[in-house]
Amino acid sequence: MKLFIFDMGEVILLDVKTLMQMAEYVGTTYRDIRTDYGYYDRALMDGYMSPSDYYRHLEDKYQVAVEEDLFRKFFHPHINNRMLDIVDRLRAKGHRCVVGSNTFKPHWDCILAYPEKPLDHFDALYASHLMHMSKPEPAFWRMICGAEGFSYADTLFIDDRNENIEAAASLGIDTLLYYGDDRDERADAFFSRFL
Repeated sequence: MKLFIFDMGEVILLDVKTLMQMAEYVGTTYRDIRTDYGYYDRALMDGYMSPSDYYRHLEDKYQVAVEEDLFRKFFHPHINNRMLDIVDRLRAKGHRCVVGSNTFKPHWDCILAYPEKPLDHFDALYASHLMHMSKPEPAFWRMICGAEGFSYADTLFIDDRNENIEAAASLGIDTLLYYGDDRDERADAFFSRFL
């Protein structure tokens, strides 16, 4: 039996980005808001800064009233059903499948409220804002593997960001850099070993 840790954004849920719409809302460029957001990303993902605090920052910086939860307003991903099918098949073979995601409360709450219940396909859920640590910190995988009772050698990690893949691999975790089923045939080969 193996432990599979799946990232959520661009693996289980596709088209998760919100900053382009947020840039339009506050009247700036995507490049500008992306740079600005980069200063607060870790604090938000680690649960040490609330989205409302970030919105107050946007109000001060861009001189615009933010009266809505922008992360929720512009968050409209769709479910990668092919990947959920793989999760179901892995679990049917006796493997343990968990979510290990960098996220924050507005997006997590949206995902939990989805009528399709994509998170119900998993054995356990590990969200960075609740763990107070995020990828690519090695402690992220240490905490999950420790909680699940699996060694790194018996763990596999699937993510769409190279820096996260490299950090997990440095611990001895088998990894798949996932580009999407329509662009990356390696996914089928990766999972076929366990199905």
